Amino acid sequence: ATCLPLLVLLVGGTIQVCDYLFLEEALTTAAYAGTLEVSRNGSTEDSVRSRIEQSLAASQVNGATITITAADGSAFDDLPLGENAKIVVKAPTASNIRLTGFVTGQTTLKVVMQAVK
Repeated sequence: ATCLPLLVLLVGGTIQVCDYLFLEEALTTAAYAGTLEVSRNGSTEDSVRSRIEQSLAASQVNGATITITAADGSAFDDLPLGENAKIVVKAPTASNIRLTGFVTGQTTLKVVMQAVK
């Protein structure tokens, strides 16, 4: 009688942790796709954003926010060649995790990457 609740807790917690890991990997992959677009000659903020959104859609990530700036915080389109760009991709865990309540913690996952334009 005591084994079933423990087993349910273990299985539910494992599923939730795997969902967290998948979400973090999806955000990392999307940010990496953005860095590849940044390094392409003639890239614009819209082309980088589009590439990140395509990757997020392929991973079925909901409610993500994307910030693309120069490393110093200025606008990306004003960034000269050879300078660093910063990509921040955030997504809420509530709309991207199947089971909730087993593991509590972060409500938003965030990935930050830099690339040279």
